[in-house]
Amino acid sequence: MKIIPVNLSKKGYQIQIESGCIRGLGALIRTLDLGPRVVVISTRRILRLHGCKLVQSLNQANLEHDSIVIPDGERHKTLSTLEFVYQKLSRLRATRKTSLIALGGGVVGDIAGFAAASYLRGLPYVQVPTTLLAQIDSSIGGKTGVNLSSGKNLVGAFYQPKAVLIDPELLATLPQREFNSGLYEALKYGVIRDRGLYNLVVRQHNHFPNKNKVSLEKMIIRCAQIKAAIVSEDEREDHSRVVLNFGHTLGHAIEAATHYQQFTHGQAIGHGMILATRISTCLGKIQATEAAIIQQDVARLSPLPSLGNLRWRSIYHHMRSDKKFIDHRLKFVLPCRIGAVEIFQDTPPQLVENIVRAYLKSFS
Repeated sequence: MKIIPVNLSKKGYQIQIESGCIRGLGALIRTLDLGPRVVVISTRRILRLHGCKLVQSLNQANLEHDSIVIPDGERHKTLSTLEFVYQKLSRLRATRKTSLIALGGGVVGDIAGFAAASYLRGLPYVQVPTTLLAQIDSSIGGKTGVNLSSGKNLVGAFYQPKAVLIDPELLATLPQREFNSGLYEALKYGVIRDRGLYNLVVRQHNHFPNKNKVSLEKMIIRCAQIKAAIVSEDEREDHSRVVLNFGHTLGHAIEAATHYQQFTHGQAIGHGMILATRISTCLGKIQATEAAIIQQDVARLSPLPSLGNLRWRSIYHHMRSDKKFIDHRLKFVLPCRIGAVEIFQDTPPQLVENIVRAYLKSFS
């Protein structure tokens, strides 16, 4: 088992990565002394695929357990779903000695984490991510929350889990579209911090998840190490953690403009990374040849859905609602080369508009 510490000033925790480790979840909860009762928050599909292994583990550890089933998909990451979870927890008579288990992808993790942060003013919880994107990104770092119609993740809290348990075996049942969604985030980590990781993703992604399990686990471990290191430096996104938003300024706006139905999160971020790289090129932050490599490699991970039906005005409207739009200034994370980025505090709006309009036109 690979153990990666998240070293925080308060309430640090460990990321544990090992194939098949979901079978040891009950024992882990016992060692963390989280109490005798857990509530699993998941979706119907995930429970059908992985619930038996989880339940067996909890039974072996003599843990009382219940489950709350929530709908799947980013469009359900809402206050109404959160209220549904609160009501279920109330009916189950959850107490502060009840721990939550987030079994699922990023949506499940965000909702379960925010419910843990807010119900009874705080319950312990454990992340058990079942998608590549959640395993390498969203389950680590304590960001929890829900979307509003005006923007993504506008309501939430920083609330750290007691542990993150990553089982690469769970990815074998992931639909290819969802798996590919996570690859964009993996490539993001390569661009912002590690050229070796970048090359690994580019060269091996066609062999994931089943043909090259060794390299897949290596990729997951390296992404988790980068995320853990950045979060340990900047828990609440005050400075260095902002680099994780490469591709997200426009990516989040694209998601919101399409009501979270046309793209996976990773696909939207893929478009966002291409656009951020074009902005960086125009600002002279990156050499044109290096920028071309990034754009080509992003596009080669898997076919990105067309943006042909989107308009600049809609994207801009949602971008202005994003947390990264501060004091009417557009903050972008821009690549300088593969392995290094710069936080650009005041990107010229007209430049952004011109680049996005040209990009949208390329799909018509």
